[in-house]
Amino acid sequence: MTLYEKLIDLKYRQGVPTYELAHRFPEHVDRVTEVALLDIPENTLKEVIPEKRILERVINLKKQFQGMARAQRRKERVFD
Repeated sequence: MTLYEKLIDLKYRQGVPTYELAHRFPEHVDRVTEVALLDIPENTLKEVIPEKRILERVINLKKQFQGMARAQRRKERVFD
C-alpha cells in the first residue's frame, strides 16, 4: 500500500480528520494536504492552487481515487 493509499484509506474509509493525519505523518504534511483537497471540486482547485505542478498532481489523485471519497460521502449521509 502506497502512502497515498494509506492516507486516503484513513481519511475516507476510517474517517480520520486531516489534523490527525498531519499529526500522525508530520514528515508528509504536503501529501496529507493533497489528500484533504480531494473533496474540493476541480474548478475550485483551479482557482485556489496557483502552482500548475501541484494542481495537476491533485487532479490526477482525484481521478485515481475518486471512488473512495464518493463512497465516504454516501456513508456520511446515511448516518446523518
